[in-house]
Amino acid sequence: MSMEEKDNNSIVIHNIKNPGFRQIHVDGAHGGITPSGYINLNFYSQRGVIPQGTEFRIDEENRIAEPIKNIESSKSGLIREFEIGLYMDLNVCESLKNFLETKISELKKLNTEQE
Repeated sequence: MSMEEKDNNSIVIHNIKNPGFRQIHVDGAHGGITPSGYINLNFYSQRGVIPQGTEFRIDEENRIAEPIKNIESSKSGLIREFEIGLYMDLNVCESLKNFLETKISELKKLNTEQE
């Protein structure tokens, strides 16, 4: 028996992070069903807009002072920056749903115990 196998009824799976692995903050998701029958889920974070530029007043000592206005081509409103999109078949979606339901229950239990 190899070191990886405990017996005929179990196996050890090693988790390795790909060099491209990263963690992101998620505020929400958007998605749908693809023509190929997969479920697409795109995660985003939200923030206020960053102006393309800002005009500032210069004070008597030639230092940048208070802002006057953002340049006219700057956007207004909120930005939803989509970070990653996932394509999953039905089995993976069911597994993900079960995982999330389990973790939500665990977190609710922890929160209740802490109160």
